[in-house]
Amino acid sequence: MNTDASQATLDALSAGRQDAYGLIAAPPGRAAANDERVRQNWVLDPLQDALFVIGTPLLVLAAALATFAVLGGVAATSLIIVAHIVFTVAHHLPTFIRIYGDVDLFKRFKWSFVLAPVVPIVFSAAVLGYINYKNYPVEYFLYLYIMLVLWDPWHFLRQHYGFMRIYDRHNAAPRRIAARMDLALCVAWFAYIMLASGAWLAGLLQDLNASVNVPLLAKLPSGTGPLLIALARDAAILTTVAYGAYLFWCRHQGYFISIAKLLLIATTFGVMYVAYTPNEWLLSIAPDWTFKVGFAVVGVVHVTQYLAIVWRYNRTLARQPERARAGWFRKLHGRGGWIVGIGYVLLCVAYGGVITTERQNRWLMSGLLAVGFTSTLLHYYFDGFIWKMRHRQNRENLLLDAAPSVRRRHSGAHSWWSSFKTIAPGAVLLRQIAYFGVPMLLLSVGALSVWSAPAGTYIDHMNRAQALSQQGQLPHATAEAMQAYRDMQEQLPLARQLLELDPTAAHEAELAFLIYNHSYYERLLLPAVQGRAVRDADKTAHLQAVTDAVRHLDHALARGQSLAHRGRDAMTRDDGEQTLASWRRIAHVD
Repeated sequence: MNTDASQATLDALSAGRQDAYGLIAAPPGRAAANDERVRQNWVLDPLQDALFVIGTPLLVLAAALATFAVLGGVAATSLIIVAHIVFTVAHHLPTFIRIYGDVDLFKRFKWSFVLAPVVPIVFSAAVLGYINYKNYPVEYFLYLYIMLVLWDPWHFLRQHYGFMRIYDRHNAAPRRIAARMDLALCVAWFAYIMLASGAWLAGLLQDLNASVNVPLLAKLPSGTGPLLIALARDAAILTTVAYGAYLFWCRHQGYFISIAKLLLIATTFGVMYVAYTPNEWLLSIAPDWTFKVGFAVVGVVHVTQYLAIVWRYNRTLARQPERARAGWFRKLHGRGGWIVGIGYVLLCVAYGGVITTERQNRWLMSGLLAVGFTSTLLHYYFDGFIWKMRHRQNRENLLLDAAPSVRRRHSGAHSWWSSFKTIAPGAVLLRQIAYFGVPMLLLSVGALSVWSAPAGTYIDHMNRAQALSQQGQLPHATAEAMQAYRDMQEQLPLARQLLELDPTAAHEAELAFLIYNHSYYERLLLPAVQGRAVRDADKTAHLQAVTDAVRHLDHALARGQSLAHRGRDAMTRDDGEQTLASWRRIAHVD
């Protein structure tokens, strides 16, 4: 690597040379060598950072609320979630472009980049081949996405933390203290908001139970959810107080305090809290708002910020002939301009659109699912080590060490070449098998146990039992009724846990139906089918269960949210009111 030429290029860029096309020009002119005034560090420039990084959470939230106002809840929800899916896959492409375009980076981690796709794509192909051979629904493959659900929050948190560190670059406070305070604040608020949303933890535990037979939801002690939320809230408050004391100490010491960083913290976690957690203000504007919509909105924020920082990196890299790959990479990023920038975004969106489009051909759909899963996994994995700010190359291409005082402080900083150790391809592949293959295998074992169980929900078994009974096939009808009852026994405690973790109308309606049907089968239907007399005590207990079901369904309707849940995906408010009226008549309650 020609470090002299690289530094000369960096100095020329840092001096304020203007981009001929006007988009993402070199950063604002820094002070001359004898002027040590500390200035705010930017990813792009003040205006573009306001649009694409700091103000992005507010702008995307405003756009989502406008979409709800114009299209209505159902159409807006569908549009926002689909856009999030496409944009999420779209922002994987810049990662691969950067890896390919940075000659030094590719040489340093060559075998990691070349071999990393092997395990997930081969494993995915094997799983999808088995699913197609058994003629299972292709959607069964989505059990592997539990890996991504677990990895995604950490990935998002680290990106936000990275932007905080970029904006705080000119702070002369000891790096270890500054970095740990920023990370502590990120983790504390991120953990609290994710838990306070209710839906994230509940959805994860439900997926683990239903998709891979990991019964953590059933084993969770009652009251755990509210306790975790309270502890996380207190930790976030205490961390914020400590962070305020840290800022006061920085001011007292004369250290630079980044207003851009503080604004980013406020907009990101403010919008996350509003979009993720149930609150009357948001529901008064968009009554059909859900956690899934909020998650999609913040996901679009993440994508926008990522596209901006990769564009900055590649633009600077393209002006260094000895480090940028020749050909289309250097031509595309070297020219810049709004037109090229828009083309770059459209190319990424096209990649996301192709990968996420649903196809009727199950083999083609299987291929797209395998590629989409692999693309996401590699994006998370590669980002974990290619964006380390301790590496000099990252700081140079993001123009973070432009100020003389900063360059002096980091003159002995690490390059990724300084820690280079040659690793044989076989050793790299074994590492990838352990890193990717082991968790995928464990999830697959659980998924196979689920697939081998009787298919369908307890509602499906109830419907089949009724149909078989009407056809006179009483033994088969009884078997289906018994399976429905066993499923209800398993699902009832899970439904109570889900309602505690995520108190929504859908979960409360689901619990109400389970209470009613479980009691009806246990105390009335099965005794009659098995030739046993129904006792008065059973009738009394059933009336008490119906009263309990009435209370839950009435409360679910009062929430004003959707009642649709697993097995009753098309349930409307009218359906709920009719059911409630019939239950009231049975229980003799007003």
